[in-house]
Amino acid sequence: MGGVSKEKIITLLAEIEKAKKQLDDYAVLGEAGILGSTERLNSVKYLFIVAIEACVDVCQHLSAKLFSEVPDSYSKCFLVLSKHKVIPGSTAKRMAEFAGFRNLLVHRYWEVDDRRVIAQLKDISLFDDFAKSIAVSVGIKGGPRD
Repeated sequence: MGGVSKEKIITLLAEIEKAKKQLDDYAVLGEAGILGSTERLNSVKYLFIVAIEACVDVCQHLSAKLFSEVPDSYSKCFLVLSKHKVIPGSTAKRMAEFAGFRNLLVHRYWEVDDRRVIAQLKDISLFDDFAKSIAVSVGIKGGPRD
């Protein structure tokens, strides 16, 4: 895999997995349990940023190293991976939406509807889908931990 750093990919996939597991823990608290605590809500927001940022980092690394493409946005990066059959189109579309959500959390945080943050928790299995597709494409047996 010309120039792809498997070590970097493994590290990033582990970060995605770690953030996703913590998001799972918060998800069981439900809307009231999260919205009732500023600390919990802020933790959920931060974990989304970490998980999505790690996905973007994986995406940019593979786009550059495998396909010599440098997309002009985070969202478009996932479309590059889909175009080259690294991830399914449905995963790319949903990851592009997550990238937009990340941008909202980072750049327009004062506009974030906290209920939207909670609603995004229903889609966190997407991180597993993305990581599995990447692990297969890069040849990391069984995922980031193998």
